[in-house]
Amino acid sequence: MYLYRKCLLLGASSLLGMAIQAPAYAQDSGPAAGAANNADASGDIIVTAQKRAESINDVGMSITAVSGDNLLKRGVTDASQLTKVVAGFNYNETARADPIYTIRGVGFQDSSIAASPTVTVYVDEIPIPYSGGTLGASLDLQRVEVLKGPQGTLFGGNSTGGAINFVATKPTNDLSAGVNLSYGRFNSVDLSGFVSGPLAPTLTARLSGKLVRSNDWQRSYTRSDTNGEKNQLLGRLLLDWKPTDALTVSINANGWRDHSETQAPQLIGRTAAITGIPFDPDFAVYPLAPNNARAAGWDPGVSFKQHNSYWHTSGRIDYKPNDTLTLTSITSYQEYRRRVPVDIDGTDVTVFRSISSGKVDTFFQEVRLAADFGKEGHALIGANYQSDNITEDQFLNFSHSTQAFLGGEVTASNKQKAKNKAIFANLEYEILPSLKLQGGIRYTDSKRSYVGCTRDSGSGTAAAALNALIPGLGAVSGGCTLVVNPTAPFAGEFVDHLNQDNVSWRVGLNYNATQDVLLYANVSKGYKAGSYQSLPAASAASLLPVTQESVLAYEAGFKAALFDHKLQLNGAAFYYDYKNKQIRGIINIPIFGNGEALINVPKSRIAGFELNAILRPVSGLTISPSITLVASKVRSSLISGTPDGTVGQFKGEAFPYTPKWSGNTDVEYRWALNSGLEAFVGSNVTYTSSTNGGFGELPLYRLKGYALLDLRAGVEGDGGKWSASVWGRNVTNEYYWTTATRASDAATRFAGMPVTYGVAFSYRY
Repeated sequence: MYLYRKCLLLGASSLLGMAIQAPAYAQDSGPAAGAANNADASGDIIVTAQKRAESINDVGMSITAVSGDNLLKRGVTDASQLTKVVAGFNYNETARADPIYTIRGVGFQDSSIAASPTVTVYVDEIPIPYSGGTLGASLDLQRVEVLKGPQGTLFGGNSTGGAINFVATKPTNDLSAGVNLSYGRFNSVDLSGFVSGPLAPTLTARLSGKLVRSNDWQRSYTRSDTNGEKNQLLGRLLLDWKPTDALTVSINANGWRDHSETQAPQLIGRTAAITGIPFDPDFAVYPLAPNNARAAGWDPGVSFKQHNSYWHTSGRIDYKPNDTLTLTSITSYQEYRRRVPVDIDGTDVTVFRSISSGKVDTFFQEVRLAADFGKEGHALIGANYQSDNITEDQFLNFSHSTQAFLGGEVTASNKQKAKNKAIFANLEYEILPSLKLQGGIRYTDSKRSYVGCTRDSGSGTAAAALNALIPGLGAVSGGCTLVVNPTAPFAGEFVDHLNQDNVSWRVGLNYNATQDVLLYANVSKGYKAGSYQSLPAASAASLLPVTQESVLAYEAGFKAALFDHKLQLNGAAFYYDYKNKQIRGIINIPIFGNGEALINVPKSRIAGFELNAILRPVSGLTISPSITLVASKVRSSLISGTPDGTVGQFKGEAFPYTPKWSGNTDVEYRWALNSGLEAFVGSNVTYTSSTNGGFGELPLYRLKGYALLDLRAGVEGDGGKWSASVWGRNVTNEYYWTTATRASDAATRFAGMPVTYGVAFSYRY
């Protein structure tokens, strides 16, 4: 396994040089080599949202699909930047650098490596079950498909908000190669390339790789120091074997490693974690951060370099015995490893520093049978199985906080095992001319086990403090200090099991009012599995799991290609009945009082609409605006806490990290300079309204609304085989922030990137 990993990344690294030196005799397969079947004859993009290829305008659900070439032009290089092209999609990272994907207000703000998301990322329909492993999903893409609303029937659990399916560019029958190079501010280099072609009459391959490097972009505002270096390497090998017309075997081996430094936050306030204890003298006078994206604070002399890696091997077999039936088997194995050091207090005083380490091993198997009955309809039935083994360690250093009397350092460790089994079916049937009925159902059985413990640093300080507080506890130096039973307390491990099952379903009607106008209405229900938290806890009461959440979604919309496809107009209205939404909140813990835990919000709702268009009013001009309204609200009683720890009633409030308005607009104009050369200019504006980093709507944790402007201009030659351009991102240097939180005594926020600019070049053989 180690040799395989090294070979894959070495192959990706050497590929970047090979692509530049690829021989000029490579056969001409066009500028979109390997991107076959990306659009139909009318120009509509082809998607596989229902696990079969069809025009996006024939699918009765809200989908955003963007080709890999267009993502590259707009500067979308990973999933975090999909806000530039997908309205209603939001991305932020937790204070511990965990990626959070949210669609239409459905997200899960948790810092555990084992946190099951509400929006699951897929690569060629294979789930990456935990968001930390998604860095390499966007490598060498044919397209990305963002499916909105519960997708449990076909894509499985943990997709109550939606699913993001990255479709990798497949091997080509002709030899082709390409390279993309971008250089910009902070000496940033983004170099990617591919080589694709036949190895034998029935065997084709594609090797792709990517290298991302940049210097530090953050500056300490209290001393001479910098932070924020980026260092990533990604690789993928695809093999397609087609021994007969009826049989196709596809192999995918991919991996990445990330040695980038974690972002440091900005100190914006002080709130004592333990009242009555004075702040550390140095922390008490530490200046608050200026309004500058590059300004930040972190502990001196400490490395914040990550050591994260991901390895994935999968095999897919498609057998088509006749024109009607297709039998598909997908098998995959994934390994995700991480070590993420983060300074969370935003100062050079050790108030709160964290190291999150862990690993996740995942096995996935799916088998399904699809039947295509032509105009009459389609049917699909299948089953899948997933097994996860998870180990996580959270080390905290709070030696200069008001909590330092507990020893200054603790480590929380846990091991989890999760198994999911599911059977599913889907049917589309034409009940009347131009009217189709769709239905899907999935039964899922989920089992998860948990063993966890909080240990002191080995000094015995925490154990002694707890023994003094709780006579007879029996905590020992270096051992478990977790209070397991509050009525007869003892120190030990917390052992628990969470077994749940559910039935996801979807019913919809699609009506083709004309050949170019689709009206649709859907009702669907999806579930997200229950989970445990992993942060250090004083009592096992903080580690009790949350139950599974559910979303009952109502959606009606339209897709219209008008004026000879000069205008594509899509719209949808939606209402989500949200039950048992999972959040990180505050509960009353016996002996200790109020403390952090995962809790369920019994009832809440989301209502909204979205509207997007693609306009081509004159030759060469394309305008793509979109806007989404998401109005979230807690409908039931919710007793929890604000980021500063104040307990209150939050019924009627909106969800944290859920802006009411979001949208984006892309404009591009192209014109011919001569018979072989084309020029282009373009801009992209992304807008997000204000939201808050927690319940209580405290001004200190408010995330202000902002608009980001990107610009691009360049030339293309030889039918798009090469291009050269200049680009700028956040060209107005808007100061904004994506996360606002509290860690022990420190209130902090994480700023978005300042203005960046550079040049880009691409070439295809």
